Amino acid sequence: MTTYYALSGFQRDRLEAIASVENEPYGLALKAYLDERYAEPINHSRLYQNLSTLAEQDFINRDELDARTNEYTLTNTGRKALQRHADTLASLCEQPRSATRGRQQ
Repeated sequence: MTTYYALSGFQRDRLEAIASVENEPYGLALKAYLDERYAEPINHSRLYQNLSTLAEQDFINRDELDARTNEYTLTNTGRKALQRHADTLASLCEQPRSATRGRQQ
């Protein structure tokens, strides 16, 4: 089984995007979310290839809504992986920072 940390940064961003657009979990909404955060527009092929990989690795569900549209949602595995990462980041932000160059950061 693939772990969250074995995913590429781009794949991790897909999980975040799916969690963020839960009301519109379609490819175009995901692309719009990501295009706002990346310096260059996201290539459709790259987006959908990574979504397929995440579905194969049980991080997301891909359900067909019609002949042209798929819906992407987090699986329990994907949601737990994203939550663990968020908890880790939150705990790191709460820790006191070490002194650097003789002063507190």
